[in-house]
Amino acid sequence: MKDRRWVKIILLGMGIAVLCYAFVSMHDSRGTIKYSEHLDDTAFTVDGYEVTFKDLAFYILYEERVVEEQARIYNPDSTKDYWNIHSNNSFIQMEAKDAVFGMAVHDYLFYQLAVAEGMDTLTPAEEQDLEFATNDFWEDLLDIQWEKLPCDEDTINSQIRIAAIAEKYQNYLAEANGPSQAAYKYDGYYYGLILEEHEVDINDKLWDRFVMGDITLHHSKINYINGWTDEKEEKSKE
Repeated sequence: MKDRRWVKIILLGMGIAVLCYAFVSMHDSRGTIKYSEHLDDTAFTVDGYEVTFKDLAFYILYEERVVEEQARIYNPDSTKDYWNIHSNNSFIQMEAKDAVFGMAVHDYLFYQLAVAEGMDTLTPAEEQDLEFATNDFWEDLLDIQWEKLPCDEDTINSQIRIAAIAEKYQNYLAEANGPSQAAYKYDGYYYGLILEEHEVDINDKLWDRFVMGDITLHHSKINYINGWTDEKEEKSKE
């Protein structure tokens, strides 16, 4: 009888192990993925115009830099803490991720509209402004981002140009229709009305599996509780 009980226990343990392995395997298959391995995959389409994940490089570099600089102020010992803050029913990480997609969809939509209306060229003055903006972008880039640059500089520069043309079209709409330039930014009300007239298809299956904040940055240190620093840790030991 005892032997049978042990057999049942062993079989039960093996069954649990198999179920756990299956669960972990399923979780891993839906887990995070590397951005660098999906550069040529479609990120979204705007009215059938295909935009790849590589086309988002400029926006990812920009947004990750901005948030990381804020994170260094919040907790220089563990910047990941800031990315993990939960505010306004969302995490900073997710807000940054939404901003990337919002800016990218906005710019590629307005770029297409500018092309359709023959407004995709820049004046000499606008070219100079673009040159200044491009130089500022590269000068502000963090050292780690240079090491983890997702694609070549020329590709990113072309994305900055698309953003400049989109901004030119944005200004044109504001001057022609009012009420302000802000109303036509990616989070503006009037832009939202324009967006509703166009078809946007997002590749959520892949985009949801990228970890914003770890694409062109690196966070390896174990995090403290948000706001906890090495200095506070030492004081707590006194």
